[in-house]
Amino acid sequence: MFKLFFIGLVGGLLSGLLGVGGGVIFVPLLTYMTNKNFKINTGISSMAIIFVASASGFTYILNGISLTFNIFYLVVGGIIGGYVGSKITAKIQTKSLERIFSILLIIVAIRMFLNTSFQSAFNENPIFYIFIGLVTGILSGLLGIGGGIVRIPLLIIFGGLENIVAQGFSLVATIPTAMTAAVTKLRGSPELIKQGTYIGIFGIIGSIIGANTAFLLSQDILNTTFAIFLLLVSLNLYLKKD
Repeated sequence: MFKLFFIGLVGGLLSGLLGVGGGVIFVPLLTYMTNKNFKINTGISSMAIIFVASASGFTYILNGISLTFNIFYLVVGGIIGGYVGSKITAKIQTKSLERIFSILLIIVAIRMFLNTSFQSAFNENPIFYIFIGLVTGILSGLLGIGGGIVRIPLLIIFGGLENIVAQGFSLVATIPTAMTAAVTKLRGSPELIKQGTYIGIFGIIGSIIGANTAFLLSQDILNTTFAIFLLLVSLNLYLKKD
């Protein structure tokens, strides 16, 4: 139980602070600290993300982040993508996907390091938000992540949103995406559902602390912190053994 508490607390803290679902922490920690394989852990992670993203997202809204109707397009794309990603998990070489994904994260991180002010002509285009939801939903289903590590940079770079606003949008969009992935992957596995629930409940504590901390930091610090986080995640994904 202590392992589940530790995984939930750490993942929840980063979820609230950086606006990610926590899966990029949940999956590696589950893999390192349990004897379950990667694909099983992606399902457990998706279950935990439902709780953590809900708590973090609600905290962001309480702190004044206003959502627009574009969140609906993110959610629609995310649900479709989450279902597709979960269905094809067993049919794809996960290691190859992880390495391609890690390279993408490095590119995004460098872009965020070099420029903290973004302007975009896509910020009111519904197709743009559906596309982001679809891509991040597929990644969520495949890798058991909330999708925020891709969704947030895309919303900032191409949507022109401030980091803290993009994080709020991402957290709310993560909830139905994670639900779709969890239901698809864990159906008929009550023990795995229970483990994911425990991690998620423990993660709520960390997520509330992290989310409130995020509003005390400057935009530049958030961008830089997120870029460093992306680099660490990409390195872990690229070097991780099967």
